[in-house]
Amino acid sequence: MLSKHLIKDWQLLSPAGRVLVINGFTFNLGFYMLLPYLADHLQHNLGISGWYVGVIIGLRVLSQQGMFLVGGTLGDRLGYKRLILLGCAVRIIGFTLLGVGQTIPILILGAFFSGFAGALFTPSSQAYLASEYPEQKARDKVFALQSLTSEAGMLLGPLVGLSLLYVDFALVGVVSAGLFTLLLIIQWRFLPELESQKNTTHAHSKFWKQWGQMLSNKSFMRFILCASVYQLLFHQLYIAVPHEIRVVTQDVSIITWVFATSSIMGVLMQMPVSRFVESRLGTARGIGLGMAIMGSSYLWLNLSLQWLPALPFIICAVFFSLGSMLVFPLLGAYVPKFCSAKELGSHYGLYSCVGGLYAFIGNISTGWLLSSTNINHSWIWSGLAGFGILSGVLLFLQVTSHIKNKNIAFSS
Repeated sequence: MLSKHLIKDWQLLSPAGRVLVINGFTFNLGFYMLLPYLADHLQHNLGISGWYVGVIIGLRVLSQQGMFLVGGTLGDRLGYKRLILLGCAVRIIGFTLLGVGQTIPILILGAFFSGFAGALFTPSSQAYLASEYPEQKARDKVFALQSLTSEAGMLLGPLVGLSLLYVDFALVGVVSAGLFTLLLIIQWRFLPELESQKNTTHAHSKFWKQWGQMLSNKSFMRFILCASVYQLLFHQLYIAVPHEIRVVTQDVSIITWVFATSSIMGVLMQMPVSRFVESRLGTARGIGLGMAIMGSSYLWLNLSLQWLPALPFIICAVFFSLGSMLVFPLLGAYVPKFCSAKELGSHYGLYSCVGGLYAFIGNISTGWLLSSTNINHSWIWSGLAGFGILSGVLLFLQVTSHIKNKNIAFSS
């Protein structure tokens, strides 16, 4: 039944939609082949000090998250296809340098290129996909399909990277870069330029005026300030959960089970969950409930089981994945409600940029709280749950009001 629906959904995609959905898989496959093992390679294979490792890893994150708005705005002006292709080309350079680089300057350059590449192609890829499917139900479905393929890439990437590590880390970098080379060729050949972006390179207002208009759009800013809590909650899987696993169980292999559980659920259940949202819940309840479930999933970490210490972390991953499957495609598909088709890139860029800021602040805050000996960790899990529930309630109220106002305007 699952494969039948999946094939049906795939057949409904346009040629450009299929290329962009494949993007989600290939981007994550290449990314997660290399990044999970980069810090260990820098520290143990190359003997780089922990401070420099932090600088290299942090620069990659900063050059991506901090430049999303720039990448999205460039996509609006130069064309989404051009920025997607440019992003692939820059990541080829970045991953090659990270794979074969032996000195700190080369590795810093590779980290910057790798991150900046994501800032170039991610907002344009989302904006192109949203432009291709202007009708809301179709857009929700195709964003869910892209989420599924992204989860598949996230699941397979570390496994492929681990197998290549037995040969050499340089091979991981070269193969990752090779995947983006293949993707660059496929998109250059099969991804058409949007009709709405042809011959419109100079038809835009000055970018700072556009940014000012976005920032003064109270409805859009309220949406992204609440929706970006998703990134705060999501990135705790990389900071808070592994830390707690080491403290409670001293068995780091459980981290692998947590990520595998999350990815497998995403691959198997994303489309059924999205169909349930479409038929039963609707966008407002799907977003609100999904965010609340994501936040509340961390409460399971208060549970302590001596006979099976891994179980609370697995249950946390199950509920976290369920909430993410509900909310993530809906958030991405809802951004176009706040702008015209010609401004999608910059709006997705600001949306991603604020999400990156939330993730950065959240990582620093939870890292500091977890390292403190005076703070009971149950307060941290309760705080994350509170953020998720509050965000879910506010998003539910805002989306409900937004949809109601749109319906009133349409009927009148």
